[in-house]
Amino acid sequence: MKHLSKGKMVTACVGLCTLFMAGAASAEYRVTAFGQSAGFKAILAGDIDSASAVLGRRDLSELDFVEANNLCVTQILSKHYEAAVATCSIALDEVESDLSIGVMTERTAKASIISNLAVALAQTGDFTAAGAALEKALSLNSLDRNALVNYDLVSARIPDTELVQGL
Repeated sequence: MKHLSKGKMVTACVGLCTLFMAGAASAEYRVTAFGQSAGFKAILAGDIDSASAVLGRRDLSELDFVEANNLCVTQILSKHYEAAVATCSIALDEVESDLSIGVMTERTAKASIISNLAVALAQTGDFTAAGAALEKALSLNSLDRNALVNYDLVSARIPDTELVQGL
């Protein structure tokens, strides 16, 4: 397993909190890419094709959680939502098994990855699962601005009957 320095865990909001449209709706979800890794500069520059080429040519089992998260972001921005759900899940598995990061870094990273996962789920139309994922993200890091924005957007899309059933 590749060990990560603390500096690698620098997070950045893609393209100043990259916004993209949710189908016909005007919801603007936010995704988070992690800095100092393959594809990060291309993501920030909005060159999703280059980021996909850099990250996508490697086997998923070879990616650490930072790179898997960034691949998930590129898949979301490329509108490959089902693939993004799978890749974000891999990133979550990787962050949980990485012994080189501290507890707080792990919680922050997991919150960001789960928020990205929720965006992918919302884009597939599964707003209930996206809402649950965002609640989990916010339980890990209540100050994650992207998760907060995404939660508000997803909550507005969940029918009131589903909210009542969840109580």
